[in-house]
Amino acid sequence: MIGFKHPLKCVESLAPITRLCWEMGWNEINGGNISWRLSNEHIDNVLKQIVKIDEDFIKLSKPQPTLDGEYFLVTGSGKYFRHAIEKTDEVFGIVQIKDGGNSYQKIWGFKGGGKPTSEFATHLTGHSIRKRQSKGREEVILHCHPPEFIILSFLMPLDSSLLSLALWKTMPECIVFFPDGIRVVPPILPGTNKIADASAIELEKSRIISWSHHGIFVSEESPDAVFSLVETIEKASAMQRKIIAAGGAKQTISLQLLRELTDATENIRVCDPDILIKEEKKSNL
Repeated sequence: MIGFKHPLKCVESLAPITRLCWEMGWNEINGGNISWRLSNEHIDNVLKQIVKIDEDFIKLSKPQPTLDGEYFLVTGSGKYFRHAIEKTDEVFGIVQIKDGGNSYQKIWGFKGGGKPTSEFATHLTGHSIRKRQSKGREEVILHCHPPEFIILSFLMPLDSSLLSLALWKTMPECIVFFPDGIRVVPPILPGTNKIADASAIELEKSRIISWSHHGIFVSEESPDAVFSLVETIEKASAMQRKIIAAGGAKQTISLQLLRELTDATENIRVCDPDILIKEEKKSNL
């Protein structure tokens, strides 16, 4: 939101994007969550604003030793994305992972006794994996409910290759922006260690996973980048859904053109398109 200011620069960056997610229709009521593993620059800015930290350690349901000492800006449990601008210290909180990765301590926010999102265990699992896989590049994880993307999980098989190829072949920019594809997690109760464990398997392969019939879970380098990635996926999903509704595609983008696109954009790709490579091998049998 233009003109929004906040003494904590990380909040100033994240709050407008959080509000925009609600405006896009991705985060109704208290649905969805977002977390940011803060850089040293943002941590320094936060600690300059904090006079005293006098909070107990709270045990994590799933220890994360590789994140010990890290600071996270995260949305609170039961909080509405639409209030991200006018109620920042209620919607958001900053915590530090402590005690060897077994606990966290509140540093700022969660006014009125709030706590991190119920999906915090899955977020931390995702951050641990994607920090390693991206060599520290990825810092922000967004979980939201983009409707067109969710609709596809009711219309298409719950298969990572089929979903990724469908979107790549619908909008050519997709393979450039997410060559790692979208990895599908079957329907599992949200907010549990079970969905965190299932997500962990797929996050090793991609920074984008589908929680079938529920939403999307995406990791990227900044609030703007994670929003833009979901925006791209949602547009391609809408196009694919309309193609299905019209009776299916009469033409499509070929594997050869997808290969040409990936080769031409090698300098900006975040990884190799493993799903495309497997499809090319199958087509050559």
